[in-house]
Amino acid sequence: MFRSLLLLLPVLWFTSCPPDLEVPPALVTVEGFELSVDNGQGAATTDITEVWAFADGEFLGVFPLPARIPVFRLGQVTLRLEAGIRQDGRSVTPDIYPFYTPFVRTLELSSNATVNLGRLPIRYRPETVFGFVEGFEAGTPRVFTDRLAGNGELSVQTEVVRSGAAAGAISLADSNRLVELATFRTYGGLNELPINVWLEVDYLSDAPAVFGVVGEQGGLPVRVFDPGFLPRAEWTKIYFNLSSVVGAADVNEVRIALSALLGPELERGTVYLDNLKLLYLPAR
Repeated sequence: MFRSLLLLLPVLWFTSCPPDLEVPPALVTVEGFELSVDNGQGAATTDITEVWAFADGEFLGVFPLPARIPVFRLGQVTLRLEAGIRQDGRSVTPDIYPFYTPFVRTLELSSNATVNLGRLPIRYRPETVFGFVEGFEAGTPRVFTDRLAGNGELSVQTEVVRSGAAAGAISLADSNRLVELATFRTYGGLNELPINVWLEVDYLSDAPAVFGVVGEQGGLPVRVFDPGFLPRAEWTKIYFNLSSVVGAADVNEVRIALSALLGPELERGTVYLDNLKLLYLPAR
């Protein structure tokens, strides 16, 4: 009897494996994502670095772009592919960007077969609230107009641009090494739970800068700054998650602020900014 059980164990082992794992997987390839925008949503600049993959609701993994995604489910499978970004520009904080729509498609998958999806079309989710879109184009109002420190400003120029015909610039020099600016408008209710507030920024800069919020509580000023960027010689996009900053400020109305500081090794420098977008979700 015991000998019969030993002989039966390998049979039980192999027959207990899920059928789809007994054969090679299908392969789905993704080249990247293509963002389309509507009027009032600014330029379609992105920095999507990964794809988060789900098959029939089951998480498959996070894959760097361009991606080769093995799928062990065969036959008719519904794939959901989400755009992945680096929160605050840090490689240690990959995340699904909550404001882009997922790409969803039902495919007929076969073992060892490859399905090339190319570049996946995405948009901003319809429930996304655009607090502001600052592209510095002619005929549009400026956003960061209130000076908090220094005597500089975020001026419009047309020589160094990321997209469109214009971009913003903050000039720094020995006599003006620190410039802090805030939005002219206040934003209320951003601290209502769950907090989900992000700032998209395209930048090229000789100096570091940080972003945050300013407000008042009981007649006293409140200032919380955290995410920022280091100098870069080429245009770079960053998705800043301001949720923790807004939560730490814990005031009902805030203004979005930025602070740029020229390093001691430089006599002068310029911070170029373009396509600044404040995004959040409406309170539930």
